[in-house]
Amino acid sequence: MSRISRRRRQRPVFLGNFYLNPNVQYMTTVVSAIALAGFVFSGFLLFRFTDEEDLLNRGKVQLMEGKVAWAEKTFQTLVTHHRDSYEGHLLLGKAYLQLDERRKAEQEFELAASLKSRSSDHAPEIALSKVAMAQGDFARSESILYKAYRRNRTDKNVKQALFELYEQWGNTLSEAEPKDYVSMIQKYRTSLAYVSNYQAQQSVEEKLTDAIRAYTDKLIAVKDYDTAIQQLKVSLIIKYLPDTLVQIADTYGRMNRLDDAIEWYRKAFDANPDEVGLRLTNVLVQKGQQLQKDKQPEEAQKYFAEADQISQQAKVPLDSLYPVTISSVKIDSEFDEATGQFEPTVKVKLANDANRDLSFLAVKVEFLSGNDTLAESTTDVATPDKPFPMSGSRAGNTLSVSLKPESQLSIHALQGGKMTVKISIAYRDGNEAVWKLKSIQETTVQGDSTQPSTEPKPV
Repeated sequence: MSRISRRRRQRPVFLGNFYLNPNVQYMTTVVSAIALAGFVFSGFLLFRFTDEEDLLNRGKVQLMEGKVAWAEKTFQTLVTHHRDSYEGHLLLGKAYLQLDERRKAEQEFELAASLKSRSSDHAPEIALSKVAMAQGDFARSESILYKAYRRNRTDKNVKQALFELYEQWGNTLSEAEPKDYVSMIQKYRTSLAYVSNYQAQQSVEEKLTDAIRAYTDKLIAVKDYDTAIQQLKVSLIIKYLPDTLVQIADTYGRMNRLDDAIEWYRKAFDANPDEVGLRLTNVLVQKGQQLQKDKQPEEAQKYFAEADQISQQAKVPLDSLYPVTISSVKIDSEFDEATGQFEPTVKVKLANDANRDLSFLAVKVEFLSGNDTLAESTTDVATPDKPFPMSGSRAGNTLSVSLKPESQLSIHALQGGKMTVKISIAYRDGNEAVWKLKSIQETTVQGDSTQPSTEPKPV
């Protein structure tokens, strides 16, 4: 390469009134590139910290990760640069709510609501209602949500918020003292109008039926039977339970409205015959007795026949249907010192505690020494021809029975001179009988007398 060529390549650059040599030209280019990159990066940072979409996305991620304080700063930056951001104010309010700054949250929700014309959802109203709920102002929460609901009755979020409002309102009333059962029941019933989840519905229905049950117990205690029955029938609409049917029937029975009681016991019997059979049988007998007093024997017999049919169908134990008690026992003995023979006589007083005359009853007495049976005696004390009158009847409700063994007993058969007497009853018609032990007595035979127990010992 010639000198002339080298000189041409190294010719200085003219800049204004100055010439730049090649080295200075290179440095100028590098500095310019760095400055341009700086300007570009600064623009990127400015974009990142002022772009609405970027700030929204970052704030949402921070909320999702539980970085609520960071999210609050991000949304604060967002609404500072974008004052008309509906979602920015809404999310900032939610961040404040999680930070327990309710007043600030409420302000942001109100700002979001004022900008809502740009959005079709009701999130601000829902958020405001939740703030009011947290403050215990359920009436204000209700007012806010109903305004949103009237504008859009198909919004699932508003309906869910209304459900949560009334359920929480009912829960709060259930914890207050004294309890306002009427308001509590009304709130739970209203919440069911907005429920969309089956499990949530089941939960509220359980709370509602419990509230109605407690309220009816209170009403029955003050003898407000009509209101109690009305509430119980409402409960049946919510959940059809046999226990509720029985409670309605019982309440009609307290009012001496036997026809209504029978109607509801019949419904309960269809649902649960084993549990209701005895109650239905008893009220049918009461109706029959009432008709007998009114001199309507044929109508009375229909109810008695149904009572017998129900008791057999439900396999009601006869001792439950016809309760008989032993009120007193007396044991006497005629003792022959010459032969050591004695003849015990057991006198038993029975009481018919049933609601009708008893037409089949037998009594059995067993005489024992230790585990050995010495003798026994049995007699029929009530038959269709000669029934045992019911409690409170004109013929009285007690019956005295005397039983003794067919032959005399020997004192030498007694261990230590002591004798045990067992008294049983059976509801028998004919020869078949299932004996039920009712009383056990112990006595000591001494000389010409015994020392009996005068009160029956419980079995």
